[in-house]
Amino acid sequence: MIDIKHLAQNVERYAKELEIRGGNPEYAIQAKDIYDTWKSQKITLDELLQKKNDFNKTISSLSVEEKQVGLSEMKVISDEVKQKESDFKNTSELLTKAISKIPNLSYDEIPVWKNDLDNPVVQSWGKKPEFDFEAKPYYELDVYKKYVDQKTGAELMWARGYFMRGEMAKFQKVLFNWVEQIIWDNGFEPMYVPLMLNEKTMTDIGNLPDFDGQLYEVAINEDTKYYLIPSSEQALMWYYAKKHVWDLKEPILVMANTTCFRKESGSYGKDQQGILRVHQFEKIEIDALCRPEDNEKVFALNAKMNEDIYSKLWLHFRAVEVCSGDLPAKHHKQIDYEAWFPGEWKFREVCSNGAASDYQTRGLKTTYDIDGQREFAWSLNCTAVTFRTGLAIMEQFQTKDWKVAIPEVLQPFMGGKTHLG
Repeated sequence: MIDIKHLAQNVERYAKELEIRGGNPEYAIQAKDIYDTWKSQKITLDELLQKKNDFNKTISSLSVEEKQVGLSEMKVISDEVKQKESDFKNTSELLTKAISKIPNLSYDEIPVWKNDLDNPVVQSWGKKPEFDFEAKPYYELDVYKKYVDQKTGAELMWARGYFMRGEMAKFQKVLFNWVEQIIWDNGFEPMYVPLMLNEKTMTDIGNLPDFDGQLYEVAINEDTKYYLIPSSEQALMWYYAKKHVWDLKEPILVMANTTCFRKESGSYGKDQQGILRVHQFEKIEIDALCRPEDNEKVFALNAKMNEDIYSKLWLHFRAVEVCSGDLPAKHHKQIDYEAWFPGEWKFREVCSNGAASDYQTRGLKTTYDIDGQREFAWSLNCTAVTFRTGLAIMEQFQTKDWKVAIPEVLQPFMGGKTHLG
């Protein structure tokens, strides 16, 4: 969440931020107005409570007559306190909702455009593979048809459900294990995390309302609901909620390999064929906590790992900078990596690298010590791999007989096999 005090002093800056992100600038003004009301109500309530406290301290020294007058006054004040507390609670709830509508401030050089179609390419690697035959989409390859069963999956999970078996299931596991080792070698601590999180967690970390409509709800009872994680990021970050991580001289680097769940609402009609856009998928997430001055260093580390992974797989891919209109609310900067899918003749996002400054940690109350003062740590979130990477390999490494050549670095872990299919 944003710092409401900072917003109150910089309303125009936040209104401009909402505007360049395609939001409503009035949200910033509304948040300030509610905050002003909240401050005024708090002052009034504190003054009333102080009067009650002062009376309670002196009541034993008062005469009978003074005590009766004072008790009569306190009854009026108590009734007023009840009303003021109710008003203050309502305003606090309104303020929380208002704050949740305000995104992080993007960095100064953010490309100001409308959507993902406008994201500028900042770098590319490798060359587009050339074929002496017409390349197919991955879902038309024989090896895909043999080992991926969407029909049976749809019977269990409606659309976008699937079974994967045999060589394809092994290929996914090998790919993920290989990526994990690279991440561990870069100093990231592996973690096992819960797959269900409560509503407060999702709100504090900035996924609600941003992810509203994408999350699967799990009813625990009439009054309690949880959400299946759309990424392990939320659990990894929540582990440090309400924790003081001391001086944070060295960044905290963590990762998790989990199953993730998304409704994909709003994507009806998109990618109906294949398993690029599904409700349940595997994902390796890497996250970090650091001091503000270390943010660029950690961002560069995440970028280097992603670029190293995809380069070693000999994929043709590129990096695009996420423009203002496409930037998630939590991030002030993000780079997406897109792999070439020759069967569709287009690039597809396979992973992303984002920096959230103190937007997540403010809600989570994750602090560190600097010169005797407690400040909010900065956080970074990065997708290392999903099986979209495997699909990109299938398309870029397809052969004339509709098999798939296995990247050389993965062959030893596939029992020496050179091809899928």
